[in-house]
Formats: sequence, structure tokens, C-alpha cells
Amino acid sequence: MKRRSSRILPANAALVAVGLIDLLTTLIWLRAGIAVEVNPIMAAVLRCGLSAFIGLKLTTLATYLTVMEWYRRRRSAAFARSVARITLASYLAIYAISFAYVNGAIFLG
Repeated sequence: MKRRSSRILPANAALVAVGLIDLLTTLIWLRAGIAVEVNPIMAAVLRCGLSAFIGLKLTTLATYLTVMEWYRRRRSAAFARSVARITLASYLAIYAISFAYVNGAIFLG
């Protein structure tokens, strides 16, 4: 039987880090009055309050990590690695596109 690592996948660790950076920068920029939450679901949650916004963001990250790491250990490590990489790349792309869209005027003058 093949032994599976107990550490989390690097792509999953990176996704959690990016998610936390996204949360932190959003909170900082919201406080400064220069941010707009472009995700319509998270924007609606933000209107319910900062605690709800932070709670949902942390819950979605924790749920993703728990499910993916369970799947990796119990089902298919190769599939979990592929999904983790695709998810990380997608998150980074959406974050970059959203950031550019919202802040394009600032950088373009």
C-alpha cells in the first residue's frame, strides 16, 4: 500500500494563503474607502456586516481545504492535485482580472 503524505498539498496551501491575502487586502482597502467587492455573492454578504463577510470567507476556505485534503487521502491524490492546481490558477486569474477591472483607471491614469 502506498503511503500518502500527511502534509497538505502545496497548491492547497497556496490557495489558502491567496484567500487570506485576498481577505486582508479587501478589508484594508474597504476601510480606506478604495475597494469594491466585485463578487456579487460576497458583496451581498458584506452588506450584512463585516463579521458575516469574514466568517463566510474563512468558512469557504476551510471547507475547500477539508474536502480536498480528505479526497486526496481517501480517494485519489492525483485527482486532488490536479483540482488544487486548477483551483489555484483560477482563483489567481479571477483575483487579477477583478483587481485590474476595478483599479484600471488608477493605473492607466
